[in-house]
Amino acid sequence: MKTVFTLLLPATASLLLSSCNTGLVPGLDQQEQELPQYQLSAPEQEWATPYRLGQEWRFRNEQGYERRYQVKGLSDQQLPGLVTGTKRVGYYQQGLGARLERVDSSYVMRADNVQYTARFSMTAAIPKAAQHEPAASAQLDWGGVHLALPAADDFAHLPTGVRLLPTARFGGRTYSNVLEYARMEPQAPGQWQLRRVYYTKENGVVRFEEVSGAVWTRQ
Repeated sequence: MKTVFTLLLPATASLLLSSCNTGLVPGLDQQEQELPQYQLSAPEQEWATPYRLGQEWRFRNEQGYERRYQVKGLSDQQLPGLVTGTKRVGYYQQGLGARLERVDSSYVMRADNVQYTARFSMTAAIPKAAQHEPAASAQLDWGGVHLALPAADDFAHLPTGVRLLPTARFGGRTYSNVLEYARMEPQAPGQWQLRRVYYTKENGVVRFEEVSGAVWTRQ
């Protein structure tokens, strides 16, 4: 079983892609092209807006210290799905991904580098029945926590512990439709301990608070 069309993009590129403009998906043979191919819609792909190769997210705390995270890798893949109860590929779904790494002067490569990396991923919906249109899924692993993002823009049905702030002002900037993640899952000892994370569709993480009390605001 193969995963096809893994694409590392040039520095000017972002994840706002569509591999279905021609109706053909690179990397699939003729027989595979005939299988269902579930693609992310243009509005769904907008959740990938903050991830442009080489882009930096800069944060500063109240003491003036700075942290910088840079988008180091992007991917656009056709992910194979198996027919239930078999090992036969029955469809392909589009999957987007991005990797960020901490690149400020305090960065040190460590085996337990969860606090130095972050990963964004998003996959197209797989319809289970004609009358049901499930949403695409998107998530960000930020430090030791997993943030589920409302890829369908359904802000009325957010997970427990997540609330929508119509506007919020951080670091002299006003953001709209800010998602506040206030219920962090327990993290393993030694991991980066977070208390709260604020996220927007257009900007990604705009603020995060550590258990220690440190608050880091996007610049």
